[in-house]
Amino acid sequence: MPVWLYHITPISNLSTIVQAGTLLAKNRLQASEADYTSIAYEHIQDRRYSKTVPCGPGGVLHDYVPFYFAPRSPMLGAIHIGNVTGYASGQQSILHLVTTAEGIAEASLGFVFSDGHAVMGYTSFYDDLNEIDTAIDWDIMQTKYWRDTNEDGDRKRRRQAEFLVHQEVPWPLIRGIGVMDEAIAAEVNQILRQFGQTMTARLRPQW
Repeated sequence: MPVWLYHITPISNLSTIVQAGTLLAKNRLQASEADYTSIAYEHIQDRRYSKTVPCGPGGVLHDYVPFYFAPRSPMLGAIHIGNVTGYASGQQSILHLVTTAEGIAEASLGFVFSDGHAVMGYTSFYDDLNEIDTAIDWDIMQTKYWRDTNEDGDRKRRRQAEFLVHQEVPWPLIRGIGVMDEAIAAEVNQILRQFGQTMTARLRPQW
Protein backbone atom coordinates (compact mmCIF):
# COMPACT_ATOMS: atom_id res chain seq x y z
CA MET A 1 0.00 0.00 0.00
CA PRO A 2 1.22 3.52 -0.71
CA VAL A 3 2.22 5.86 2.09
CA TRP A 4 -0.27 8.71 1.82
CA LEU A 5 0.87 12.25 2.68
CA TYR A 6 -1.20 15.34 3.50
CA HIS A 7 -0.29 19.02 3.12
CA ILE A 8 -2.73 21.56 4.58
CA THR A 9 -3.26 25.00 3.07
CA PRO A 10 -6.16 27.50 2.91
CA ILE A 11 -8.18 27.74 -0.27
CA SER A 12 -6.87 31.30 -0.73
CA ASN A 13 -3.51 29.78 -1.73
CA LEU A 14 -4.83 27.37 -4.34
CA SER A 15 -4.73 29.74 -7.32
CA THR A 16 -1.12 30.66 -6.57
CA ILE A 17 -0.11 27.00 -6.30
CA VAL A 18 -1.87 25.82 -9.46
CA GLN A 19 -0.76 28.82 -11.53
CA ALA A 20 2.85 28.26 -10.48
CA GLY A 21 2.51 24.55 -11.24
CA THR A 22 4.28 23.66 -8.03
CA LEU A 23 4.04 23.70 -4.24
CA LEU A 24 7.03 25.67 -2.95
CA ALA A 25 8.99 25.44 0.28
CA LYS A 26 8.75 28.44 2.63
CA ASN A 27 12.16 29.86 1.68
CA ARG A 28 11.32 29.59 -2.03
CA LEU A 29 7.93 31.22 -1.43
CA GLN A 30 9.49 34.19 0.30
CA ALA A 31 12.09 34.60 -2.43
CA SER A 32 9.32 34.62 -5.06
CA GLU A 33 7.31 37.22 -3.10
CA ALA A 34 4.15 35.26 -3.91
CA ASP A 35 0.87 36.29 -2.30
CA TYR A 36 0.47 33.46 0.20
CA THR A 37 -1.53 33.03 3.40
CA SER A 38 0.27 31.41 6.34
CA ILE A 39 -1.61 29.12 8.73
CA ALA A 40 1.36 28.43 10.98
CA TYR A 41 2.44 29.52 14.45
CA GLU A 42 4.92 32.36 13.92
CA HIS A 43 7.09 31.36 16.88
CA ILE A 44 7.42 27.86 15.42
CA GLN A 45 8.18 29.30 11.98
CA ASP A 46 11.10 31.22 13.47
CA ARG A 47 12.56 27.95 14.72
CA ARG A 48 12.03 26.26 11.35
CA TYR A 49 14.13 28.95 9.67
CA SER A 50 17.17 27.82 11.65
CA LYS A 51 16.52 24.12 12.39
CA THR A 52 19.12 22.12 10.45
CA VAL A 53 18.11 18.95 8.61
CA PRO A 54 20.82 16.38 9.44
CA CYS A 55 20.43 14.04 6.45
CA GLY A 56 19.19 13.91 2.87
CA PRO A 57 19.66 17.19 0.97
CA GLY A 58 20.39 19.03 4.24
CA GLY A 59 19.61 22.71 4.64
CA VAL A 60 16.96 23.90 7.10
CA LEU A 61 13.31 22.96 7.58
CA HIS A 62 12.08 25.92 5.56
CA ASP A 63 13.90 24.50 2.53
CA TYR A 64 11.23 21.77 2.48
CA VAL A 65 7.52 21.41 1.72
CA PRO A 66 5.96 19.74 4.79
CA PHE A 67 3.43 16.91 4.71
CA TYR A 68 1.79 14.97 7.53
CA PHE A 69 1.27 11.21 7.55
CA ALA A 70 -2.42 11.52 8.45
CA PRO A 71 -5.28 14.03 8.30
CA ARG A 72 -6.74 15.57 11.48
CA SER A 73 -3.32 16.92 12.49
CA PRO A 74 -2.74 18.79 15.76
CA MET A 75 -2.13 21.94 13.68
CA LEU A 76 -5.58 21.57 12.13
CA GLY A 77 -7.02 21.33 15.63
CA ALA A 78 -5.38 24.64 16.52
CA ILE A 79 -6.93 26.24 13.44
CA HIS A 80 -10.34 24.79 14.35
CA ILE A 81 -10.37 26.51 17.74
CA GLY A 82 -9.03 29.79 16.32
CA ASN A 83 -5.68 29.52 18.03
CA VAL A 84 -3.46 30.63 15.12
CA THR A 85 -2.70 34.35 15.19
CA GLY A 86 -3.27 36.05 11.84
CA TYR A 87 -5.57 33.37 10.42
CA ALA A 88 -9.30 33.70 11.05
CA SER A 89 -10.95 31.81 8.18
CA GLY A 90 -11.44 28.64 10.19
CA GLN A 91 -11.08 24.95 9.40
CA GLN A 92 -13.71 24.98 6.67
CA SER A 93 -11.36 26.83 4.31
CA ILE A 94 -8.50 24.36 4.79
CA LEU A 95 -7.63 21.99 1.95
CA HIS A 96 -5.72 18.72 2.23
CA LEU A 97 -3.40 18.30 -0.77
CA VAL A 98 -2.63 14.60 -1.04
CA THR A 99 0.34 12.77 -2.54
CA THR A 100 2.37 9.63 -1.78
CA ALA A 101 5.87 9.04 -0.49
CA GLU A 102 6.46 6.60 -3.33
CA GLY A 103 5.46 9.21 -5.91
CA ILE A 104 7.91 11.69 -4.42
CA ALA A 105 10.72 9.13 -4.51
CA GLU A 106 9.90 8.00 -8.06
CA ALA A 107 10.09 11.64 -9.20
CA SER A 108 13.66 11.75 -7.82
CA LEU A 109 12.84 14.63 -5.48
CA GLY A 110 14.98 15.06 -2.40
CA PHE A 111 13.19 14.23 0.84
CA VAL A 112 13.57 13.39 4.51
CA PHE A 113 11.05 12.35 7.13
CA SER A 114 10.92 12.71 10.89
CA ASP A 115 9.59 10.44 13.63
CA GLY A 116 7.92 13.40 15.37
CA HIS A 117 7.52 17.18 15.38
CA ALA A 118 10.43 18.37 13.26
CA VAL A 119 11.57 21.22 15.52
CA MET A 120 11.92 19.06 18.63
CA GLY A 121 15.50 18.42 19.69
CA TYR A 122 15.05 14.68 20.22
CA THR A 123 13.21 14.02 16.95
CA SER A 124 15.10 11.76 14.54
CA PHE A 125 15.33 12.25 10.77
CA TYR A 126 15.62 9.68 7.98
CA ASP A 127 16.16 9.72 4.23
CA ASP A 128 15.56 6.03 3.40
CA LEU A 129 11.98 4.95 2.62
CA ASN A 130 12.87 1.45 3.80
CA GLU A 131 12.87 2.83 7.36
CA ILE A 132 9.45 4.45 7.20
CA ASP A 133 7.52 1.42 8.49
CA THR A 134 9.46 1.32 11.75
CA ALA A 135 10.30 5.01 12.22
CA ILE A 136 6.70 6.26 12.13
CA ASP A 137 4.16 5.40 14.84
CA TRP A 138 1.44 4.20 12.49
CA ASP A 139 -0.91 3.23 15.31
CA ILE A 140 -1.13 6.81 16.55
CA MET A 141 -1.65 8.06 12.99
CA GLN A 142 -4.84 6.01 12.84
CA THR A 143 -6.28 7.03 16.20
CA LYS A 144 -8.79 9.83 16.63
CA TYR A 145 -7.28 11.03 19.92
CA TRP A 146 -3.56 11.63 20.25
CA ARG A 147 -3.11 13.77 23.37
CA ASP A 148 -0.29 12.93 25.76
CA THR A 149 -1.24 10.68 28.66
CA ASN A 150 0.33 9.84 32.01
CA GLU A 151 1.45 6.54 30.51
CA ASP A 152 2.82 8.09 27.30
CA GLY A 153 3.93 11.73 27.33
CA ASP A 154 5.26 11.63 23.76
CA ARG A 155 2.07 10.96 21.77
CA LYS A 156 1.54 14.47 20.38
CA ARG A 157 5.14 14.78 19.19
CA ARG A 158 4.95 11.46 17.33
CA ARG A 159 1.57 12.35 15.81
CA GLN A 160 3.23 15.42 14.23
CA ALA A 161 5.83 13.43 12.30
CA GLU A 162 6.53 15.01 8.92
CA PHE A 163 7.51 14.00 5.42
CA LEU A 164 9.57 16.87 4.02
CA VAL A 165 10.17 17.38 0.30
CA HIS A 166 13.16 19.48 -0.72
CA GLN A 167 12.39 22.82 -2.40
CA GLU A 168 9.14 21.98 -4.21
CA VAL A 169 6.47 19.47 -5.14
CA PRO A 170 5.35 19.77 -8.79
CA TRP A 171 1.56 20.03 -9.08
CA PRO A 172 1.21 16.83 -11.19
CA LEU A 173 2.33 14.84 -8.12
CA ILE A 174 -0.73 15.98 -6.16
CA ARG A 175 -3.13 13.02 -6.31
CA GLY A 176 -6.19 14.63 -4.74
CA ILE A 177 -7.69 17.49 -2.74
CA GLY A 178 -9.80 16.80 0.34
CA VAL A 179 -12.31 19.41 1.53
CA MET A 180 -14.81 19.73 4.38
CA ASP A 181 -18.02 20.53 2.53
CA GLU A 182 -19.71 21.00 -0.83
CA ALA A 183 -19.40 24.79 -0.81
CA ILE A 184 -15.60 24.64 -0.57
CA ALA A 185 -15.55 21.80 -3.11
CA ALA A 186 -17.39 24.02 -5.59
CA GLU A 187 -14.90 26.85 -5.04
CA VAL A 188 -11.96 24.50 -5.47
CA ASN A 189 -13.40 23.00 -8.65
CA GLN A 190 -13.99 26.46 -10.12
CA ILE A 191 -10.37 27.44 -9.47
CA LEU A 192 -9.12 24.19 -10.99
CA ARG A 193 -11.23 24.67 -14.13
CA GLN A 194 -9.86 28.21 -14.54
CA PHE A 195 -6.41 26.70 -14.93
CA GLY A 196 -7.49 23.80 -17.15
CA GLN A 197 -7.21 21.16 -14.44
CA THR A 198 -9.34 18.00 -14.61
CA MET A 199 -8.88 17.06 -10.95
CA THR A 200 -11.90 17.64 -8.70
CA ALA A 201 -12.15 18.09 -4.94
CA ARG A 202 -13.30 15.20 -2.79
CA LEU A 203 -15.54 15.58 0.25
CA ARG A 204 -13.65 14.46 3.35
CA PRO A 205 -15.50 16.02 6.34
CA GLN A 206 -13.90 13.49 8.69
CA TRP A 207 -10.49 15.03 7.96
